[in-house]
Amino acid sequence: MQVLDLVLISLILLAIYIILRKTVLKRKIINDEVSKKEDIIKEYENQMTRILYKYKDDEEQLIKNKKQFLLKVNKELAMNIFFDENETQQIIQKLVNMKLN
Repeated sequence: MQVLDLVLISLILLAIYIILRKTVLKRKIINDEVSKKEDIIKEYENQMTRILYKYKDDEEQLIKNKKQFLLKVNKELAMNIFFDENETQQIIQKLVNMKLN
């Protein structure tokens, strides 16, 4: 009877360990995804800031380069598994509205 109890306790502890491990891993994956998305958005904002600064004195070139950049970003985000269509539209809109401070 004692060996059976030890086996049962071991199996219960193993099940608890597996459940906790899966929960922690799932939480880590979600956090990594959020961090990755934030990094991508920040990089797009940095690139747009550089474009705005570079062409601040040439409105025609600014519009041309801004348009090319926005088309590129739209295409990249459409193919990115981290972003859905609504998020892509929000990011593009934020980039469109960016101005130099």
